[in-house]
Amino acid sequence: MSTKQLLAEIDRGINALQKARVLCLKGESVASKTKATAAKTAKVTKAPAKKAAKGGMSDEGRAKIAAAQQKRWAKVKSLSVNS
Repeated sequence: MSTKQLLAEIDRGINALQKARVLCLKGESVASKTKATAAKTAKVTKAPAKKAAKGGMSDEGRAKIAAAQQKRWAKVKSLSVNS
């Protein structure tokens, strides 16, 4: 392939890319206008609020916390009696 043929091939590629760029830019301007119109006409809906789950703790976990709290109370009670 000669230098002239190589340069001609590069020029064709550049032209093809420039045409594609122009088409993309035109598509973006049309799409942005469409999005703006769609945004104006769209209905606003709120998602329903989720209710908080009640009693997410297991019985075993609740028992561990109760036992730990009873130990803390016993410790405080023993310190107050000895004082």
